[in-house]
Amino acid sequence: MASMSPVDDDEIDETLPRVLCVDDEPNLLAGLERTLFGEFDVTTAPGGALGLELIESEPCFAVIVSDMRMPGMDGAEFLAKARERSPDSTRILLTGQADTESAIAAINHGAIFRYLCKPCPSEVLIPTLNEAVERHRSAVIEHDMMETTLAGVVDSMTQVLGLIAPWASMRSATIQTCVKQAARTLDWPNAWIGNMAAALSHIGCVSVPSDIVQRDMAGRPLEAEERAILDSHPETAFRLLQSIPRLDAVAQVVRYQNTPAPADADPDVVLGAELLRAASALARELANQQPMTRALEAVAKLDPPVRYGVSQALRSVKLHSGNSTRSARVSDLLPGWVVAEDIKTRQGGLVLGEGRELTVTAIMALRNLLATGSIEEPLLVACPDTARQA
Repeated sequence: MASMSPVDDDEIDETLPRVLCVDDEPNLLAGLERTLFGEFDVTTAPGGALGLELIESEPCFAVIVSDMRMPGMDGAEFLAKARERSPDSTRILLTGQADTESAIAAINHGAIFRYLCKPCPSEVLIPTLNEAVERHRSAVIEHDMMETTLAGVVDSMTQVLGLIAPWASMRSATIQTCVKQAARTLDWPNAWIGNMAAALSHIGCVSVPSDIVQRDMAGRPLEAEERAILDSHPETAFRLLQSIPRLDAVAQVVRYQNTPAPADADPDVVLGAELLRAASALARELANQQPMTRALEAVAKLDPPVRYGVSQALRSVKLHSGNSTRSARVSDLLPGWVVAEDIKTRQGGLVLGEGRELTVTAIMALRNLLATGSIEEPLLVACPDTARQA
């Protein structure tokens, strides 16, 4: 059973760094609590399984300390799994055995910061934990900076796509809507991978002649050579994305959006690629004026098939809104408004389907299409009453 430091909850200094200690010896855990009292906010667990439960249910731990030799799940296995669930937490191994190979295995598989021999004197343990806390803080700062940078990069790339290939931008926006809603149903912890992959799914179309993209989006036939050029866009996107830090999984999902990912690929890549392939099929059917029921049937008939959970998750997708409607010029459109009536080209090709939420990228693409005379205004949109009255 998990326990906290032997003080009342209201006496705990919330500014103290949070440390999780895992060991199957109750006496050792009690000793660690006494040693670290006043320096750290300590949580203990008598084994790896409960330690993982605490990592998933509690606020992030700055440091995770584990014994090496424990029944059921040893320290190497536990810290490797802890790394998957809380990558920014710094991991420390305590070992009482003179087993160098086991310690090295733990370091390699769990990315251990330090390993210390038991019993570890407080004059060694506390300074080591303080170093580990600083390492955690640096990791969190770097993570936050990278997330902000990545969001900016993705937004810039999607805006470029909207300027160069508005047709492809429209399709990726529809796919992103489907992926985002389905991912919530799947309860996917790393759904950001799928969302980013969907947003960037057609970024490779910047290298494809616009007339090829436009004819494909309109459901018109392509010559074999033209089809080959269009089918190369996922690989082009992969080459563009793979060099961006922390976008490796996203790049892989985009690469395998039309074909199954390798069986030995990261599970997030396999799931993301399946979801992106299914969402693409759904968006394609909807763009061809098919009702949602028929579009879902097409997803179920994909070959090779996607897992049942993915096809079922897409049934939760809703592309309609109950907001008040109004006619609006393209220059008046705002992000968050919803398309209330299909937006089509002068030739009848679907640009944006009813129920699609307008994004900055979608609005920019509509402006480009209007400038080239491909669409007409006004458009019928749904928006909050406050916007309508304005």
